[in-house]
Amino acid sequence: MKFSHYHETVLEQWINDQYRSNHIKSPEDLDIVRIAEMFGVGLNFDSCKSFSDNNEGVIILDKRESIIRSRMVFFHELCHVLRHVGDQRKMPDLFRDAQEADANVFLLYASMPFYMINKLNLPVHQNDVIDFLASTFDVPMKLAKERLEQIQRREFQGIMMAAAKQHGLRKHTESAGTTPPPETKIYAYYDPTGEFDAPSQLIVEVDTETMLNHDEIIFAPDGPFERIEENQLDVFDDSKPVLFADMIVRDDKIGVRLSNLAARYRNAVHKFVIQKKEIEEVLHFHGAF
Repeated sequence: MKFSHYHETVLEQWINDQYRSNHIKSPEDLDIVRIAEMFGVGLNFDSCKSFSDNNEGVIILDKRESIIRSRMVFFHELCHVLRHVGDQRKMPDLFRDAQEADANVFLLYASMPFYMINKLNLPVHQNDVIDFLASTFDVPMKLAKERLEQIQRREFQGIMMAAAKQHGLRKHTESAGTTPPPETKIYAYYDPTGEFDAPSQLIVEVDTETMLNHDEIIFAPDGPFERIEENQLDVFDDSKPVLFADMIVRDDKIGVRLSNLAARYRNAVHKFVIQKKEIEEVLHFHGAF
Protein backbone atom coordinates (compact mmCIF):
# COMPACT_ATOMS: atom_id res chain seq x y z
CA MET A 1 0.00 0.00 0.00
CA LYS A 2 1.69 3.17 -1.25
CA PHE A 3 0.30 6.71 -1.30
CA SER A 4 1.57 8.26 -4.51
CA HIS A 5 -0.94 11.15 -4.60
CA TYR A 6 -0.47 12.31 -1.02
CA HIS A 7 0.78 15.87 -0.64
CA GLU A 8 2.56 16.85 2.56
CA THR A 9 1.50 20.06 4.24
CA VAL A 10 3.99 22.85 4.89
CA LEU A 11 4.15 21.86 8.55
CA GLU A 12 4.84 18.23 7.62
CA GLN A 13 7.59 19.32 5.25
CA TRP A 14 9.19 21.42 7.98
CA ILE A 15 9.12 18.57 10.51
CA ASN A 16 10.38 16.06 7.96
CA ASP A 17 13.20 18.38 6.87
CA GLN A 18 14.30 18.72 10.49
CA TYR A 19 14.20 14.96 10.97
CA ARG A 20 16.10 14.11 7.78
CA SER A 21 18.78 16.72 8.38
CA ASN A 22 19.39 15.10 11.78
CA HIS A 23 19.38 11.55 10.37
CA ILE A 24 16.00 10.54 11.77
CA LYS A 25 15.29 7.91 9.14
CA SER A 26 13.19 5.15 10.70
CA PRO A 27 10.62 4.67 13.48
CA GLU A 28 13.41 3.36 15.70
CA ASP A 29 15.06 6.80 15.49
CA LEU A 30 12.03 8.59 16.99
CA ASP A 31 13.47 8.56 20.48
CA ILE A 32 12.04 11.49 22.41
CA VAL A 33 15.30 12.27 24.23
CA ARG A 34 17.13 12.43 20.91
CA ILE A 35 14.41 14.60 19.34
CA ALA A 36 14.38 16.99 22.31
CA GLU A 37 18.15 17.43 21.96
CA MET A 38 17.75 17.93 18.22
CA PHE A 39 15.38 20.87 18.74
CA GLY A 40 17.35 22.29 21.68
CA VAL A 41 14.48 21.61 24.10
CA GLY A 42 15.09 20.61 27.70
CA LEU A 43 13.44 17.33 28.72
CA ASN A 44 13.07 16.19 32.32
CA PHE A 45 11.08 13.48 34.10
CA ASP A 46 9.45 13.97 37.50
CA SER A 47 6.60 12.67 39.67
CA CYS A 48 4.19 15.40 38.67
CA LYS A 49 1.68 16.22 35.98
CA SER A 50 3.35 16.72 32.60
CA PHE A 51 3.70 20.29 31.34
CA SER A 52 5.86 22.55 29.20
CA ASP A 53 7.26 26.06 29.57
CA ASN A 54 7.51 28.00 26.30
CA ASN A 55 9.70 30.74 27.73
CA GLU A 56 12.22 28.35 29.25
CA GLY A 57 12.03 25.87 26.36
CA VAL A 58 11.56 22.87 28.62
CA ILE A 59 9.19 19.90 28.82
CA ILE A 60 8.53 18.03 32.07
CA LEU A 61 7.06 14.53 31.69
CA ASP A 62 5.37 12.51 34.42
CA LYS A 63 7.67 9.53 34.93
CA ARG A 64 4.74 7.52 36.33
CA GLU A 65 3.06 7.47 32.91
CA SER A 66 3.43 4.65 30.38
CA ILE A 67 5.99 4.97 27.59
CA ILE A 68 3.31 5.38 24.94
CA ARG A 69 1.48 8.04 26.94
CA SER A 70 4.74 9.90 27.61
CA ARG A 71 5.57 9.92 23.89
CA MET A 72 2.20 11.40 22.99
CA VAL A 73 2.48 14.10 25.65
CA PHE A 74 6.03 14.88 24.54
CA PHE A 75 5.13 15.49 20.88
CA HIS A 76 2.10 17.57 21.88
CA GLU A 77 4.11 19.72 24.28
CA LEU A 78 6.97 19.99 21.79
CA CYS A 79 4.63 21.86 19.46
CA HIS A 80 3.79 24.36 22.22
CA VAL A 81 7.46 24.99 22.95
CA LEU A 82 8.50 25.36 19.31
CA ARG A 83 5.52 27.19 17.85
CA HIS A 84 3.38 28.97 20.45
CA VAL A 85 3.62 32.04 22.65
CA GLY A 86 1.70 33.14 25.71
CA ASP A 87 0.60 31.49 28.95
CA GLN A 88 -2.42 29.26 28.28
CA ARG A 89 -3.58 29.72 31.88
CA LYS A 90 -4.18 33.41 31.13
CA MET A 91 -5.32 32.94 27.53
CA PRO A 92 -8.94 33.21 26.33
CA ASP A 93 -10.52 29.86 25.43
CA LEU A 94 -10.66 30.84 21.76
CA PHE A 95 -6.88 31.08 21.42
CA ARG A 96 -6.08 28.24 23.79
CA ASP A 97 -8.31 25.92 21.72
CA ALA A 98 -6.58 27.05 18.51
CA GLN A 99 -3.17 26.23 19.99
CA GLU A 100 -4.41 22.84 21.18
CA ALA A 101 -5.74 22.04 17.69
CA ASP A 102 -2.37 22.93 16.19
CA ALA A 103 -0.53 20.80 18.76
CA ASN A 104 -2.75 17.80 17.98
CA VAL A 105 -1.96 18.08 14.26
CA PHE A 106 1.76 18.46 15.04
CA LEU A 107 1.55 15.32 17.17
CA LEU A 108 0.28 13.26 14.23
CA TYR A 109 3.01 14.47 11.89
CA ALA A 110 5.89 14.26 14.37
CA SER A 111 5.07 10.87 15.89
CA MET A 112 4.26 9.17 12.55
CA PRO A 113 6.14 10.93 9.71
CA PHE A 114 4.66 10.27 6.30
CA TYR A 115 8.02 9.57 4.63
CA MET A 116 8.53 6.70 7.08
CA ILE A 117 4.99 5.34 6.68
CA ASN A 118 5.26 5.35 2.90
CA LYS A 119 8.36 3.15 3.03
CA LEU A 120 6.69 0.48 5.14
CA ASN A 121 5.21 -2.71 3.75
CA LEU A 122 1.72 -2.12 5.09
CA PRO A 123 -0.89 -4.88 5.43
CA VAL A 124 -3.87 -4.98 3.09
CA HIS A 125 -6.74 -4.71 5.54
CA GLN A 126 -7.55 -1.45 7.37
CA ASN A 127 -7.61 -2.89 10.89
CA ASP A 128 -4.31 -4.67 10.31
CA VAL A 129 -2.71 -1.42 9.10
CA ILE A 130 -3.87 0.37 12.25
CA ASP A 131 -2.40 -2.39 14.46
CA PHE A 132 0.84 -2.29 12.48
CA LEU A 133 1.23 1.50 12.72
CA ALA A 134 0.44 1.53 16.44
CA SER A 135 3.07 -1.09 17.22
CA THR A 136 5.67 0.31 14.79
CA PHE A 137 5.50 3.89 16.09
CA ASP A 138 4.61 3.15 19.73
CA VAL A 139 1.37 5.14 19.58
CA PRO A 140 -2.17 4.37 20.75
CA MET A 141 -4.51 2.57 18.34
CA LYS A 142 -6.80 5.61 18.28
CA LEU A 143 -3.97 7.85 17.10
CA ALA A 144 -2.81 5.35 14.48
CA LYS A 145 -6.36 5.16 13.13
CA GLU A 146 -6.61 8.97 12.99
CA ARG A 147 -3.31 9.27 11.10
CA LEU A 148 -4.21 6.53 8.61
CA GLU A 149 -7.61 8.07 7.88
CA GLN A 150 -5.97 11.48 7.45
CA ILE A 151 -3.52 10.06 4.91
CA GLN A 152 -6.27 8.23 3.06
CA ARG A 153 -8.39 11.39 2.83
CA ARG A 154 -5.46 13.35 1.41
CA GLU A 155 -4.60 10.54 -0.97
CA PHE A 156 -8.16 10.58 -2.31
CA GLN A 157 -8.06 14.36 -2.57
CA GLY A 158 -4.78 14.12 -4.48
CA ILE A 159 -6.29 11.63 -6.92
CA MET A 160 -9.30 13.88 -7.50
CA MET A 161 -7.11 16.96 -7.99
CA ALA A 162 -4.95 15.11 -10.51
CA ALA A 163 -8.03 14.01 -12.43
CA ALA A 164 -9.47 17.52 -12.40
CA LYS A 165 -6.21 19.00 -13.61
CA GLN A 166 -6.03 16.48 -16.42
CA HIS A 167 -9.49 17.47 -17.63
CA GLY A 168 -8.92 21.20 -17.20
CA LEU A 169 -11.49 21.51 -14.44
CA ARG A 170 -9.32 22.62 -11.56
CA LYS A 171 -10.44 25.92 -10.11
CA HIS A 172 -8.01 28.78 -10.67
CA THR A 173 -7.12 31.30 -8.01
CA GLU A 174 -9.41 34.30 -8.40
CA SER A 175 -7.83 36.60 -5.87
CA ALA A 176 -4.42 37.79 -7.04
CA GLY A 177 -4.29 41.12 -5.20
CA THR A 178 -2.16 42.02 -2.23
CA THR A 179 -4.99 43.04 0.07
CA PRO A 180 -8.06 41.11 1.26
CA PRO A 181 -11.42 41.85 -0.44
CA PRO A 182 -13.10 44.85 1.19
CA GLU A 183 -15.66 42.83 3.17
CA THR A 184 -12.97 40.68 4.79
CA LYS A 185 -11.80 42.04 8.14
CA ILE A 186 -8.67 41.17 10.11
CA TYR A 187 -8.42 41.98 13.80
CA ALA A 188 -5.40 41.93 16.10
CA TYR A 189 -5.49 40.65 19.66
CA TYR A 190 -2.64 41.40 22.08
CA ASP A 191 -1.65 39.03 24.86
CA PRO A 192 -3.11 40.46 28.12
CA THR A 193 0.19 40.00 29.97
CA GLY A 194 1.64 42.83 27.89
CA GLU A 195 4.78 40.78 27.20
CA PHE A 196 4.55 41.15 23.42
CA ASP A 197 4.69 44.28 21.28
CA ALA A 198 3.11 42.50 18.31
CA PRO A 199 -0.33 40.84 18.25
CA SER A 200 -0.32 37.32 19.66
CA GLN A 201 -3.28 36.29 17.49
CA LEU A 202 -5.13 37.54 14.43
CA ILE A 203 -8.83 36.94 13.80
CA VAL A 204 -9.96 36.85 10.19
CA GLU A 205 -13.65 37.41 9.46
CA VAL A 206 -14.49 36.47 5.86
CA ASP A 207 -17.73 37.51 4.20
CA THR A 208 -19.85 34.86 2.46
CA GLU A 209 -19.19 36.06 -1.08
CA THR A 210 -15.43 35.99 -0.60
CA MET A 211 -15.58 32.57 1.06
CA LEU A 212 -17.50 31.12 -1.87
CA ASN A 213 -15.75 32.85 -4.76
CA HIS A 214 -12.09 33.17 -3.80
CA ASP A 215 -9.47 30.50 -3.26
CA GLU A 216 -7.38 32.69 -0.98
CA ILE A 217 -6.93 36.07 0.63
CA ILE A 218 -3.62 37.89 0.94
CA PHE A 219 -2.54 40.42 3.56
CA ALA A 220 0.60 42.08 4.88
CA PRO A 221 1.77 40.31 8.07
CA ASP A 222 2.29 43.66 9.82
CA GLY A 223 -1.19 44.96 9.09
CA PRO A 224 -2.65 47.44 9.64
CA PHE A 225 -5.23 45.54 11.70
CA GLU A 226 -8.09 46.71 13.86
CA ARG A 227 -7.30 46.01 17.51
CA ILE A 228 -9.80 44.16 19.69
CA GLU A 229 -9.86 43.65 23.44
CA GLU A 230 -10.69 40.58 25.50
CA ASN A 231 -14.21 41.84 26.30
CA GLN A 232 -14.94 41.85 22.55
CA LEU A 233 -14.00 38.22 21.94
CA ASP A 234 -17.49 36.82 22.58
CA VAL A 235 -18.40 37.81 19.03
CA PHE A 236 -15.70 35.45 17.74
CA ASP A 237 -16.25 32.46 20.02
CA ASP A 238 -17.30 30.31 17.04
CA SER A 239 -13.97 30.88 15.26
CA LYS A 240 -11.86 27.97 14.04
CA PRO A 241 -8.06 27.74 13.76
CA VAL A 242 -6.03 28.46 10.64
CA LEU A 243 -3.26 25.86 10.56
CA PHE A 244 0.30 26.13 9.29
CA ALA A 245 -0.65 24.24 6.12
CA ASP A 246 -3.42 26.74 5.33
CA MET A 247 -0.92 29.57 4.76
CA ILE A 248 1.52 30.44 2.00
CA VAL A 249 3.80 33.40 1.27
CA ARG A 250 3.43 35.59 -1.83
CA ASP A 251 5.82 38.54 -2.23
CA ASP A 252 6.34 38.78 1.55
CA LYS A 253 2.56 38.75 2.06
CA ILE A 254 0.62 36.02 3.85
CA GLY A 255 -1.91 34.08 1.81
CA VAL A 256 -4.66 32.15 3.58
CA ARG A 257 -6.10 29.31 1.53
CA LEU A 258 -9.83 29.77 1.88
CA SER A 259 -10.39 26.64 -0.20
CA ASN A 260 -8.67 24.58 2.53
CA LEU A 261 -10.83 26.14 5.23
CA ALA A 262 -14.03 25.79 3.22
CA ALA A 263 -13.36 22.09 2.66
CA ARG A 264 -12.40 21.39 6.29
CA TYR A 265 -15.33 23.23 7.82
CA ARG A 266 -17.83 22.52 5.02
CA ASN A 267 -18.37 26.23 4.29
CA ALA A 268 -20.03 26.57 7.70
CA VAL A 269 -17.39 28.81 9.31
CA HIS A 270 -16.42 32.38 8.37
CA LYS A 271 -14.29 33.40 11.35
CA PHE A 272 -10.77 32.08 11.86
CA VAL A 273 -7.93 32.45 14.36
CA ILE A 274 -4.28 32.70 13.27
CA GLN A 275 -1.49 32.37 15.81
CA LYS A 276 1.10 35.10 15.15
CA LYS A 277 3.83 32.58 15.90
CA GLU A 278 2.58 30.49 12.98
CA ILE A 279 2.80 33.46 10.64
CA GLU A 280 6.44 33.89 11.67
CA GLU A 281 7.07 30.18 11.07
CA VAL A 282 5.52 30.35 7.59
CA LEU A 283 7.63 33.40 6.71
CA HIS A 284 10.76 31.65 8.00
CA PHE A 285 9.92 28.50 6.07
CA HIS A 286 9.61 30.43 2.81
CA GLY A 287 12.69 32.54 3.50
CA ALA A 288 10.72 35.78 3.75
CA PHE A 289 11.55 36.69 7.35
